[in-house]
Formats: sequence, structure tokens, C-alpha cells
Amino acid sequence: MALKLSGQEPAFQFKGGALTVTTLELLTTDALLIEKELEQQTRRAPAFFRQTPVVLAFERLEQDNPVSLDLIVAACKRNGLIPIAVRCALDNVKQSAWALGLGWFPPQTDSHIKSVAQDKSCIARKATKFVHGTVRSGQQVYADCADLVVLGSVNEGAEVIADGNVHIWGVLRGKAIAGAQGDQDARVICQQFKAELVSVSGIFQTFESYSWPNSAAQLIEIYLDNERLVVKA
Repeated sequence: MALKLSGQEPAFQFKGGALTVTTLELLTTDALLIEKELEQQTRRAPAFFRQTPVVLAFERLEQDNPVSLDLIVAACKRNGLIPIAVRCALDNVKQSAWALGLGWFPPQTDSHIKSVAQDKSCIARKATKFVHGTVRSGQQVYADCADLVVLGSVNEGAEVIADGNVHIWGVLRGKAIAGAQGDQDARVICQQFKAELVSVSGIFQTFESYSWPNSAAQLIEIYLDNERLVVKA
């Protein structure tokens, strides 16, 4: 939507769209514990924690937990994460977020989560998106409401995202994200698995520090089982 003033060309326009943003679900408000674990994760997957935007989610915490949002935000930034918003029902956290220049999202209720999981109308409804060739470092490919098939490999530093399934006919060396809009039945399938990161319906695992054996050259399927990632050969 562009608003044009009389005799003046518009300087910008508002556009709606879907972006894949990592959510950091906090299980504690202790900034020291959060930073300690972030430091451990950063050592295992430095590329993932390089200027990565995140939403800080507080739904899993008790309502009366004291929150020092400024300390949590600072801990994230020191470890390469860039908080852009919070998701919670706590008025004090909301006010702190606005004071820090962050956005705010309302909490996701159980009924909302269930309705998203059951409503498959916008998941993998479009025609499958095909990529012919290799997805190179620095590139990102997104299949909106569709499956994604890469007729090649995904290099280190590259990212492939689909609201449905991700199929890679070559080697997965970068990041693969399936079920980006919450489809818990989505899967990542590749001919050879040497990934930096894999995510299904928002649950991810990093593999950057893993020493891959020769047996990695085989068909691999990654899917969710009781909210845990399963890597199956």
C-alpha cells in the first residue's frame, strides 16, 4: 500500500509478507543462565548466532516471575542474536520492550496453537517449487505454502525454507527449514546430510561441530516425533 500526497511521489510503501524468524522460548528469567547457555550454543554453531533476529517468548514462564528484559537483551546481543520483539502477556515486559525499542506480539494460546496445527489450508497448497542446480552460500530460497525440491546441493551458508517439505537431491551442507508456518508433519529429505542446521515446525538442531563419518553419504529423513527431531537413515 502506497500513500501518495498531492504533488509528491511516495517515499515508501507498506507491504504484507511472511518472514521466518527464530523464536527464543525462555524457560528462565535468569540472564546469567541464559547467557551461559547462549555461549555454549554459540561455540557449537557460530554461523547461526551471527546477527540473527529473534523474538523473545515468555509464555512458558510463571506470571509473577521478575523479568530484567534489558539484561536478557544485552546477553543476546553479546552472543550475536538481535532481539526484535517480545511475545508475552506481561504488561511490565511489554512496557520494557517498548522502552528498549522492541516490538510486541500477543502470546500464543493453546487454542491458537491447536488451530494452526489443524488448519492445513495454507500449508503446501501451492505447486511444488523447484530449484535447478546448487543453492550457493549467502542465498536463501523460500517456498511459500508449498514443498521445495532442490535438484542439486545446498552449500554451507545457504538456507532453504518451505512451509511444506524440503527435498534435496544432493548434499545438504547449509540450513534446511521445513514446516515454516507450523506444519508438524513436514519433513526434510536429502541424499547426503552434512547440515549446519535443520528445523521442522520451529524445532531446530545445529550440527556445525559434528564430525561427519563416511556413512553420511546416504538418504536421510528428518521429522518430528513428540516435538523432538529425528534423523533417520
